[in-house]
Amino acid sequence: MPRNNMPRNWEPPAPAWQSVWEQQADPLIAGYFGIQADEPALLDAWAQEAFTARHGPFAVELGRHDCREGGADHLYIAYWRRSHYERWWAHAREWWSDGRRLNEGVGYWREIITMPFERFETLHSTTEQHGIGASADGMDGPILEHGYPGGMRDRIPLSEFHDLRAAGNFDTRLESRNVDSGKRVLVRPPENMCVIRSGQNWSYCTGEEKAYYLEKLHPVLLEGMRYLRDNPAESNCYSLRFVDKKDNHWGPTEQSFGLGYSIDVHAFEEWAKSHATHIAIFRGFLKMVDTFGPENMKLRLWHEVTALPNEGCEFEYINCHPQTGLLRYA
Repeated sequence: MPRNNMPRNWEPPAPAWQSVWEQQADPLIAGYFGIQADEPALLDAWAQEAFTARHGPFAVELGRHDCREGGADHLYIAYWRRSHYERWWAHAREWWSDGRRLNEGVGYWREIITMPFERFETLHSTTEQHGIGASADGMDGPILEHGYPGGMRDRIPLSEFHDLRAAGNFDTRLESRNVDSGKRVLVRPPENMCVIRSGQNWSYCTGEEKAYYLEKLHPVLLEGMRYLRDNPAESNCYSLRFVDKKDNHWGPTEQSFGLGYSIDVHAFEEWAKSHATHIAIFRGFLKMVDTFGPENMKLRLWHEVTALPNEGCEFEYINCHPQTGLLRYA
């Protein structure tokens, strides 16, 4: 494993574990399917049929994101192997391409990312696996490559041979295509754009630990997410959605995650290393560890990170508000 930025004589602050897969020839696919509406019923009807069809995803989650512009995104998060996704999408795409989607009075969006194993990493604070890690063959760890600036990049195998930097500076105009009189927009994400899904699970916490997290750490986390969302040119972050995870009936859970897209992995790395909002998050977490002890803490943290390849990613927006995801850069 490369260690591009690991300080000499460095020791990690706490154990961490990384999901592993045996079959690496068939990349992973993450699909985010959203509806901008008061209720998700129209998307639900499609998802209930599509996700149970042949070659459907091996894992599905639900979430809700409150938009800064008002309203909400209800979204499905689904995972495949690429070979299964391609066969599934050959049939599922009919619903998305149907002209009726343009006139239903709601917005739809889908963001599909290919996750080649050499461009991908996932990390967990405990041996319980979240997100795409739930499909892994097992766990490696504890691992050393975490807890220091550059650790996330070091865990991406390709970083041993490639700097994973964006081809240019932050660009407010991405390659895109308008169809159906502009009601449907397809945006091409740039190569090496970094996608991170970073989750928090406080459902195991009780009493003082739960109160501590919700009252002292979660608000600081939200402040950091708002900074990334509201300052794209400064942070080099194209989009940041903070999502409340829902159960299978859209009920509340005690989990959340940030879904962020930045110009490259270095942008998130720089924010984590030097920006006041992330320093506050990190210090708050270390204080929580010190208060409750690393052996006793029940809070689960995890993330999955991909430096996108040049091909195999699809971002489509139908009647969405103009600040949605990458649509603002179309």
